[in-house]
Amino acid sequence: MTTTPLPTTAELWTFIKKEITGIQMLWEVVNSLYFQPKGKVWQAFACDAPLFVHLTQTAMMESLLMRVSRLLDPTATGRGQSQMTNLSLKSLVEAEPRIAADEQAIRTIWDVSGLVAVRNKYLSHNDLTRSVTADHTLNIPLESKDIEALQELAIGLRKLRRDVNSKLGAGTYLDQGLDAQSQYAVEVLCKTLQGGKLFFELLPDQPVLQQAWASVEAQQCL
Repeated sequence: MTTTPLPTTAELWTFIKKEITGIQMLWEVVNSLYFQPKGKVWQAFACDAPLFVHLTQTAMMESLLMRVSRLLDPTATGRGQSQMTNLSLKSLVEAEPRIAADEQAIRTIWDVSGLVAVRNKYLSHNDLTRSVTADHTLNIPLESKDIEALQELAIGLRKLRRDVNSKLGAGTYLDQGLDAQSQYAVEVLCKTLQGGKLFFELLPDQPVLQQAWASVEAQQCL
């Protein structure tokens, strides 16, 4: 029976940095789309396709919460042959004790937030008692304080990535480019929506646009 060799501290840190990058980008997009003021175009889209907007927000918030919670897992879960080693901050602490305080700062935010209860009741498991006593809903019940805690965790993990990178001798971590990438994606979406709105406003008086729209509809029927 062959066993997978344990990664080095540098390899472990590389994997965790990728997880933190995913969390940062996901938070930036969620925050930009749903928790910041938006123009009339986005508001119109939310009115025209409320189910799509709602389900997209739910899916991204669930992904964000689960990604954060996985980083705060213990080093291993399960017992015996079913035990599984986790990619978590605890695993990194065991490999490099110098970053224990950095990990504890994130864990403190998590522990006082109450988000673990939301994860356990709605995401990690289907709580039977809740299922038979409460109306079924597709969205997880996140209050303002929960969203603020997720923001604090995203910011804290970003700081941890910079600080730990320095402690491990990997140099300064520059992450502003990720913000620009996320903001650009949101801007493209908003401009696309604005262009679509303008298209339909001009459509009744523009034969060329009517022809283009008819061509698109014909292709969809093929």
